[in-house]
Amino acid sequence: MQFNGLYTDYYELSMAQAFFLEGRHQESAVFDYYFRKAPFEGSYAVFAGTQTLIDAIEAFNYDQEAIDYLESLGFQKSFLKWLSGLRINISVNTPPEGTIVFPNEPIAEISGPLSHCLLLETLVLNILNFESLIATKASRMKSVMMPNQKLIDFGLRRAQGFAGFHASRAAAIGGCDSSSNVISGMIHGHPVGGTHAHAWIQSFTSAIDAFRTFAKTYPDSTILLVDTYDTLKSGIPNAIKVGLEMKRTGHQLQGVRLDSGEFKKLIPLVRKQLDEAGLSDVSIVISDNIDEFKIEELNKADVRPDVFGVGTRLITAYGGPALNGVYKMSSLKGKPVIKRSDDSSKITLPGPKRVYRYVKNGQLLYDEVVRDNNHQPADGSLLRAVNWRSGSVYQKESLNTIASRLNEQKLKLDPAVLRLHRPEAYDVRISPGLKKLQQDLLNKGI
Repeated sequence: MQFNGLYTDYYELSMAQAFFLEGRHQESAVFDYYFRKAPFEGSYAVFAGTQTLIDAIEAFNYDQEAIDYLESLGFQKSFLKWLSGLRINISVNTPPEGTIVFPNEPIAEISGPLSHCLLLETLVLNILNFESLIATKASRMKSVMMPNQKLIDFGLRRAQGFAGFHASRAAAIGGCDSSSNVISGMIHGHPVGGTHAHAWIQSFTSAIDAFRTFAKTYPDSTILLVDTYDTLKSGIPNAIKVGLEMKRTGHQLQGVRLDSGEFKKLIPLVRKQLDEAGLSDVSIVISDNIDEFKIEELNKADVRPDVFGVGTRLITAYGGPALNGVYKMSSLKGKPVIKRSDDSSKITLPGPKRVYRYVKNGQLLYDEVVRDNNHQPADGSLLRAVNWRSGSVYQKESLNTIASRLNEQKLKLDPAVLRLHRPEAYDVRISPGLKKLQQDLLNKGI
């Protein structure tokens, strides 16, 4: 996906032009990105999207085609001349991707010229909201799986347009072991794989011929889709025949895939047939509207497939289709500013801030949001650990590194915070000094 300066909402350009004409476009500003409520009725989110955001900012520009289009919309020539030479010059502070984050704590801080920060608002929200949402959904699925089970992203064809490209990256951060998404695998570096469609079976005169041909082509990676006609009477018996034939030639059938049916009843019967045929090492893969609740239900019933192929309900963030992250100014020209509201939950925290995470005996205790005034915690580490400035080199991390970070943090978190049903809220504290600053600004009025 290519980004340029038109990847924004119209009012960002309107405000930028008005500030430019007033001579205020270079005033220094700080904006916070955070969310007020965790997605999916949960207690946490998985932060993702920094690398995508940095790539997008580096590509952010206004070429002649963009300038001509903006001129046709009525933007003034002096502003357009400035835009044509614009090079974004901002700082981005975020936690490392794969960090578990919580409501009402600043997650990203964007600082730089006011006009630059405004032009980037839509991009920041679009990328960080979406990738964090999908990473969180995948993490929830992974949290209720058994240690030996695998999670595969099958979602590309179900995604809302080209969002599937970034969704597969985020899904890998959240815990997907591989993906069907080939272009994402090439660019982002996660494993790819898949089985075959019902059309493969239908294109042969018999299912056994379809299975044999596929196994001949892929003797060391064959997974057979067994529910095109009749799973128990046709699909599994034919898959067993092919599996035994492969075994005799020194190869192994890797798995059988069920894409329909009553899994609670079907999986034990399939497992029994495979085991009795001497194919106990053949995995059972299931797909068909799988989500974290279906995974939990099957595992609790001791009906445990080996691999879950997750598509629609992962890639569309089923049950919580948007992370309502917000982007609010906290400082202008070096002075803290605040947004007031009759809704107390929408009153912002003013000024530059830091977030500290306190740890005891290897367990996460609480986070504290403090004023950025060189406060140092007694223990714990700075949550906002990535600092990138326009023009600098961003140190990219592999998806394995990011996913491992998430796994390590989940082990340090109270399981009650991670659970699907009525999770406990994690303690996020606002320091007394920051509360006082907020109240002082509120008392001043407009």
